[in-house]
Parts: sequence; C-alpha cells; structure tokens
Amino acid sequence: METDRETPPPIRVIVNADDLGRTPGINSGIFAAHERGLVSSATLMVAYEAAREAAECLDRYPALGVGLHVVLTGGEPLLPAGQIPSLVDGQGRLARDPDHFATLDPGEVLAEVEAQIARFRELTGRLPTHLDSHHHAHRHPVVCAALITIAKREGLPVRNTSPAVGEQLRLAGIATTDGFVARFYAAEARLEPLLEIIEELTPGVTEVMCHPARIDDLLRQGSSYVDDREVELAVLTDPRAMRALEDRGAQLIHFGAL
Repeated sequence: METDRETPPPIRVIVNADDLGRTPGINSGIFAAHERGLVSSATLMVAYEAAREAAECLDRYPALGVGLHVVLTGGEPLLPAGQIPSLVDGQGRLARDPDHFATLDPGEVLAEVEAQIARFRELTGRLPTHLDSHHHAHRHPVVCAALITIAKREGLPVRNTSPAVGEQLRLAGIATTDGFVARFYAAEARLEPLLEIIEELTPGVTEVMCHPARIDDLLRQGSSYVDDREVELAVLTDPRAMRALEDRGAQLIHFGAL
C-alpha cells in the first residue's frame, strides 16, 4: 500500500543587502542590485545622514523589503552617550565590534534599539520588515534579548545569524529563516561561490547576506570593506545568477513574507 508523503516546502530565498543608508554610494548600489538583480531585502542604518535619502527613495521600490540594521558597534549612537555609558567609549563612540563589548547594561541596550526603531518609523513612516544587527551584534545574549523584546511586541522577524540565535528566536516564538548564509563576502563574493550557494539551497527559507555598493568617498573613509562591494554589485546583477536561481525553482522573497 502506498503511504502519503509530505510535499517538501518550496525553496524561498531572501537576498538581504546590509548597510542601506550608510552612504549615497551604498544606497545607489543596493537599489541597483534590487532593480536589476537578486537583492530582495535590505536593512537600514538609521543614524547616518544618507539614511534620509534612502528612505525618500523607497516608494520607487515597493517590492524591496526594508528592515532595521541595528547599530551598536562601529559608529555613533542615537542616544546621548551619558544615557548609555555601557555602550560607548571615552569619546562617546560605540564599541568597534562585539568582541569589544564591555559589560552591557540591558536597559541601555534596549533604549538605544528603541531609539533606532523610532528613527526608522520617522524616516519611513512604517515599521521595518525585520531586525538584524551590524557586525552580528545580536549574537551577544543581551543584544539578542533586546531584539526579541521588540520583535515580540511589534510582530517582527529577526535574522537567524547563528544556530544559537536561531534556537533562541524559535523558543521565543519569533519568526526567522531556516538558514543563513554569510559567506558571500570578500574573496567569496564572486560569481562561482554565489552559484554554489544557489545550488546548495534546500527547501524552506534561506537568507543570503550581501553588501553591494557603488564606491564613494564616505565609504572609503568609514569602512574597511570597500572594493569588494562593487564586485558584489556586479555579481548580484549578473544574469547567470538569476538564471541559476530560476533553474533551482527558488522564489525570491523578503522578511515580510514570513
């Protein structure tokens, strides 16, 4: 006797471009990678001057999902340094990266993230499609707890940036992806690695992180990851990548579909 077999879920892919709003060149590159390529989602860094320019362009790209790229490292906070002393150094700047976090005060972390959510709503007139974090800061338990608090309240998905984070999100009832691919970066941000990533996609929802941009002076002055961003833009808009995705029967979505 034949037994019923469950139909596997479809292959769905979120290609998310981090750092929207950081510089005009990044904005331009991300929008081009969405309009002509694979990018289906982006995350906005709201504390930078170019964030307003990015937000003003969003009506032109209604299919682009836009989340909040929570910044607790490598930049300036929105709140005054005196209100969040556990997050800043003697110059009032955020830690260089999560490895340089000192003892984080949970209330201060939550307050800064709340301020960034409020700025996102001010700039865009809406909630983000999801939350993630610069330098994967929410791998830190205190930061993850803050994102979970806000995500539960607002009904937002959160990036599944590691197995441990994914487990925390699922236990908290937060929507997230089944998989997360971070290797499309630096030397791996080339066509062949991207085609391999596409070939290895499995049923369910996978996020592929990327950082396309058109290089400008602000990017060169403020980031150690520069030239490969333009390579990413070229690869993400290469017709061979889109054909590979179509051949796999994969559907491009953003976090709003979760």
